[in-house]
Amino acid sequence: MFGFTKKKIRVELDKDVRVIAIGDIHGQLSRLETLMQRVDRYREKNPIKEEHIVFLGDFADRGPSSAEVIDYLNDRRKQAKQTSHVEIFLKGNHEQLMLDALAGEEGKADLWWRNGGRETVRNYADYCDFSLSGDVISRHLEKLREHFPKSHRKFYDRLKLLYRVGPLVFVHAGIRMDRSIKEQQEEDLIWIRGAFLNWRGPSRKFMVVHGHTITPNFRPEIKKHRIGLDTGSYRLKGQITAGIFERNKVRFISSGTKRNFTNSPFD
Repeated sequence: MFGFTKKKIRVELDKDVRVIAIGDIHGQLSRLETLMQRVDRYREKNPIKEEHIVFLGDFADRGPSSAEVIDYLNDRRKQAKQTSHVEIFLKGNHEQLMLDALAGEEGKADLWWRNGGRETVRNYADYCDFSLSGDVISRHLEKLREHFPKSHRKFYDRLKLLYRVGPLVFVHAGIRMDRSIKEQQEEDLIWIRGAFLNWRGPSRKFMVVHGHTITPNFRPEIKKHRIGLDTGSYRLKGQITAGIFERNKVRFISSGTKRNFTNSPFD
């Protein structure tokens, strides 16, 4: 774990505004809880008039506790309603893959299964107390549909694609930098990589904060047009990272705790 590394960025928020962005989680409940404890301590010591907490998507898959992560985030959403700050949850590509699988799209179901869906179904089997037998994916998904919690489905159905605070644009994967914000397509917002990550065109008036693509050495990455916060949550040497944006600075806090960490085929 490391924390409070402060960097200057190209754009600036108003002086009474703070935004905290949380990178990819992937079923790592212990790392998420540890990170948010530190984030919340910082918030308590540094109150501010307007505060937004934005979770950048990919809450489930590959890690051991996808269902429990959704419970944790649902609880935060409810608690935030009693306070003056806002908590926002964005859709990642793994959320879309899960929704497609639950909707019965066979091609997408196989893709989800191979990219962490299997670990999520097994987690839900334990969480919802249903049994799995054999190795037929369609039967496992049928069981998941039958037992999938309504509160979790409601959480997934409420996810946003994009959130903007002043000159900061928050998405899961990225955007088409040569298009306006209003012209962005959902496919790009949750899946894009190269065309966004390697953009060499002119700067825009905003910066994009995103996850989706694991950063080098599992450290947050600052470029001219973007800030990457996917620091390899499901990797043994990875972590979950928060970016705390105030004025023209960002502070990074990360948690890579090994407590309750389970190795997966994706490490």
